[in-house]
Amino acid sequence: MSDVYRVSAGSVLQNRAFTVPQGAELQVEGLGEENFAPLRDKLLHIVGDVSAALDGKEGRLSELTYAGEKTLTLAATPFLEKERFGFYDLIYIIHRLRDEDGCEWDKAQTHESIRTNAVEEALELVEAINNHDLPNMLEETGDVLLQGAFHAVIAEGAKEYDVYDVLSSMCKKLIFRHPHVFGTVHADNAEEALAAWEAAKMKEKHQNTVTERMTHIAGSLPQTMRANKVQKYAGKVGFDFPNAEESATKVTEELAEFLAADEKDKEMEGGDLLFAAVNTLRKRGVDPEMALLSSVDKFIKRFSRLEKRVLASGRKMQDLGIEELDRIYEEVKGEE
Repeated sequence: MSDVYRVSAGSVLQNRAFTVPQGAELQVEGLGEENFAPLRDKLLHIVGDVSAALDGKEGRLSELTYAGEKTLTLAATPFLEKERFGFYDLIYIIHRLRDEDGCEWDKAQTHESIRTNAVEEALELVEAINNHDLPNMLEETGDVLLQGAFHAVIAEGAKEYDVYDVLSSMCKKLIFRHPHVFGTVHADNAEEALAAWEAAKMKEKHQNTVTERMTHIAGSLPQTMRANKVQKYAGKVGFDFPNAEESATKVTEELAEFLAADEKDKEMEGGDLLFAAVNTLRKRGVDPEMALLSSVDKFIKRFSRLEKRVLASGRKMQDLGIEELDRIYEEVKGEE
């Protein structure tokens, strides 16, 4: 016999993250003419078109109409017959995959073996966002969520932490870092809200200096992102160029130093050149990582058209000199 989970209609409608325990029959009490339609729509979105009953009148949830009944009952749905799933269904699936009779690949995974997947999935989500591809955004958002859930289940098996620890830590952090929402700090705009967030974060991390903030930036980040963060922190205490134009003079200076550098210093001077370029983009409000991504993609598309044009003429790329290749490249560019 299924467990029975009883809630009020008002609770379901007000709870933004309502879920039904796995294998439980749901009873929603306190129905009224005004709340029945929105309640039914929300439940259809959460659990799907399951078998349901209104004070004994049975049918699919989508087929039921209100006629003064006070209680709506949704039958428990076998897991593999579900139309809709929640976060804890995901946790159950990962646990099931790692059970003794589960999937051999999933059972073998560790934090270290899947760590690069988080980066790959996050970048695939970024690409879907850049392409305004909503179907892929939906899929890749799920893949990113899977990575965090997978690590939580692995950690639980090793008695390190579990998903409840992860969610509790994250929620506490969000509440603490939003004193302008959950506390008494006042913020009238996005800039003031960000300042409140950063002040709370420094307090949470026991960071008292800008240097401490800089050294806590993950070294595993793409270095354009890391440089951007370091420069922002320096800029917040006044160590910054006043505008992009003056920052650009540093790019020119670093370029000259790079070109004049010997073998021993060329890497260091090259880094200084990139650091100055990132700073100039930042002063113009441009994300350097996204800018470089866009430029690389653009170059690949143009190069592809250049190569197709050369091959269609019966020639090979290496048979043409740089002047001819550059001329065709400019033609391709001009046709965009």
